[in-house]
Amino acid sequence: MQVSYSLKDETTRKREVTALLKIAKVMYVDKLFIITRDEEETIMEDGKKITVIPIWKWLLE
Repeated sequence: MQVSYSLKDETTRKREVTALLKIAKVMYVDKLFIITRDEEETIMEDGKKITVIPIWKWLLE
């Protein structure tokens, strides 16, 4: 799980996605999340699904 205010900046997006993919390779995790202020999307990268979810929605789950 990573936390970022926003992924709109390409440098921030790359940093957060890369960090998650690195840990996924070492720990063999399947559920990858980036929690943001208000953005929501699904990122498919290197065969992994990264769920980008707003903090309020994540707190309700």
